[in-house]
Amino acid sequence: MPKTYLQKHFNFADFRPGQREIVEAIVAGKDVVALMPTGGGKSLCYQLPAIMSGKLSIVISPLIALMKDQVDALNARGIGATYVNSTLTNEESARRMDDIRSGKTKIFYIAPERFGSNEFRKEFSQMDVHMVAVDEAHCVSQWGHDFRPDYLKIKQYINLLKNRPLVAAFTATATPEVKDDIIERLGLENPQVFIRGFDRPNLKFFVQKDLKPRERQAELLRVIKSLEGSGVVYALTRKYTEEIAAALNQSGISAVAYHAGIDGEKRNKIQNDFMENRYKVIVATIAFGMGVDKADIRYVIHSGMPASLEGYYQEAGRAGRDGETAYCILLHSKRDNATHNFLIQSTRRDMLAQGKSWDEATKIIDIKYDRLDKIKEYVHGGRCRRKIILKYFDDPAHKTSKESCSGCDVCMGWKRKNEG
Repeated sequence: MPKTYLQKHFNFADFRPGQREIVEAIVAGKDVVALMPTGGGKSLCYQLPAIMSGKLSIVISPLIALMKDQVDALNARGIGATYVNSTLTNEESARRMDDIRSGKTKIFYIAPERFGSNEFRKEFSQMDVHMVAVDEAHCVSQWGHDFRPDYLKIKQYINLLKNRPLVAAFTATATPEVKDDIIERLGLENPQVFIRGFDRPNLKFFVQKDLKPRERQAELLRVIKSLEGSGVVYALTRKYTEEIAAALNQSGISAVAYHAGIDGEKRNKIQNDFMENRYKVIVATIAFGMGVDKADIRYVIHSGMPASLEGYYQEAGRAGRDGETAYCILLHSKRDNATHNFLIQSTRRDMLAQGKSWDEATKIIDIKYDRLDKIKEYVHGGRCRRKIILKYFDDPAHKTSKESCSGCDVCMGWKRKNEG
């Protein structure tokens, strides 16, 4: 049955690995936690059951751009979906709510902040909601790399609905601790847990460690010049994104910086220009990425060690979503450790200034240092990069995968020339 709907509404011949079991569990009325990597097709896993039910489903999503992209794609397939967010006028929002009340629209996207507003709580308390799908569910957990307090209230708001709906939580990055936190904080009832697809064979992983600043800049330029297609370079600071973009442009490579210090309208234009291949490279902080669906990114380079392995894999996983070979390259410097220590301690000061107790702040700081230790192990471990990732996310594939993945610098025996 699900396959028939898949072919009819999405024109796909079959499911991707891991999708079928998740869809079947939701259709059978089970709460679900699904951990699938970026590019694994998680959105279909809640969209298809929503279509099959013929009833109202709510998708809680943290990003306006992500809502719009998914709703536009569903509408293009003739599927009744909509969203309400701050980009709409009051009149347009009211019209869309009328479509939901009348049953014309069955899939409704909303941000967690709006889902919890008095207006929407009153509205939904009168409706029979079949399913609530929580996207980017790691945001509910302080163990996650992108904690958002508004996610903590989702459980409370679900409990206010007329009838308890199915609850399905989806994330591209979650450790076992985060998974347990998701189950508890969203109030899932005997959920089926799926950990699928973190092994993406088309991605090739390389790490170069302890580079001096000039070495890293030179290596960055060399790698980009040697690779075809478009790519993303992640940097730790806004200033560094600007410096890298300028250096690339001076070398004849069309590049643009992207960070939270740039006006929102300009950021949208930069992102659209990159999606339409007007730039070969976008150089960004972590402000760029969630919801970006450009299938032909050939490389993601981190010019600086990220703060966590979850964050790294989510960002690196934006490469090669078309299934073709792509490269995930981390260029590490000893300075990265000092940068992260500074940022973490700044977080402590901010939390204390906001009124958190020393013990509360220390708990969160300890989590941040624990995550930093795990990415350091990835950089310095000297073991198969792919196995480290799979084991970290508790993907069953780490127990059955071959000793050599033949797709990382360690297993390939690759070294820089000056490393010998």
